[in-house]
Amino acid sequence: MNHIYIQTAFLGDLLLAVPSLRQIRYWSPQSHLTLVCRKGLGSLMQSLGIVDEVIEVDKKQKQGLVKELRGQKFHTLFCPHQSMSSHKLVSGLQAEQKVGYKKIWNSTYFDKRVERRLDWPEAIRQLQLVASVDDKVEVKLEAFSQKPDQIPQWSEMFMSQLHWSEGQIEEVLQGKSVKGLRVDKPYICMAPGSVWETKRWPPSSFKKVAVELSRWGFQVVLLGAPDERVICEGLSKQIPNSFSLAGHLSIFESLKILSKSRGLLCNDSGSMHMASLLHLPCIAFFGPTVQELGYKPWNPKALVVEKNDLLCRPCGQHGGRYCPIGTHQCMEDISPEDVLKKIKQHFK
Repeated sequence: MNHIYIQTAFLGDLLLAVPSLRQIRYWSPQSHLTLVCRKGLGSLMQSLGIVDEVIEVDKKQKQGLVKELRGQKFHTLFCPHQSMSSHKLVSGLQAEQKVGYKKIWNSTYFDKRVERRLDWPEAIRQLQLVASVDDKVEVKLEAFSQKPDQIPQWSEMFMSQLHWSEGQIEEVLQGKSVKGLRVDKPYICMAPGSVWETKRWPPSSFKKVAVELSRWGFQVVLLGAPDERVICEGLSKQIPNSFSLAGHLSIFESLKILSKSRGLLCNDSGSMHMASLLHLPCIAFFGPTVQELGYKPWNPKALVVEKNDLLCRPCGQHGGRYCPIGTHQCMEDISPEDVLKKIKQHFK
């Protein structure tokens, strides 16, 4: 029996699908589970070992996947992604039952349509799709609705198999243009980037915190994607005992580096959700977005820092390229001094 899960969103949304993919495994343990994801993210999901097959798709070339899978028939197709292009992809694939969120216009695409609970976290929302075919998950969701402020153990993103020795992590650093980083000494990771400019805490604030962490005796490791290399390397030059690995690591290699750190300081980005896979202490900055949108870190060891008294928040679903009112106050007003106090309390 084959099942397919289509989630072609960015890294964070994809990682929030981990609880759903795990529950599909419990529901149908002997099945072959295929994941369709955005190009560049397949290697990570394959390495996590949570699915049998990963197919990467370019956002603009999804119809090419239809041709690739035309001869296959799936038992159940799950699609939490809500774009029109993903729905067209769904219509071109063969499955005994197709499950997605209910929209006014998509009744012809799915056999089962689920009302998407906007008041629930995204990790739980995606589980609604699984609950439509698995009564056990439906019962669990009913229990969650009674205590919605808690993260039930059965829905966690934590993957206990993700642990590596210092030697294995040192192997990741071999051949990289980084010298002096000691994985046997305490270090804290920072991920100052984000796809959206307004979701970035100012580099000057990251710098102030990092300089102080260095005075406390911590190494500071800066992580990020290739297009965040400039900002990370620029910060590293200003911070004693710091190392930029941005653009030098795969996402899975970054996960290995994170696994031995004392904690992660980051924006509302994919790195925040990577910390959830590890149960790693994490402090995340929320500015243009708010937790109520559903994309908060699904991690009991995460702390969100935000300015709750600003009437302009949220200014969008995902953030934006510039502040609509020109102040970026939601991020500028988060004090490095307050963050350092929180690090003392939160990163043991």
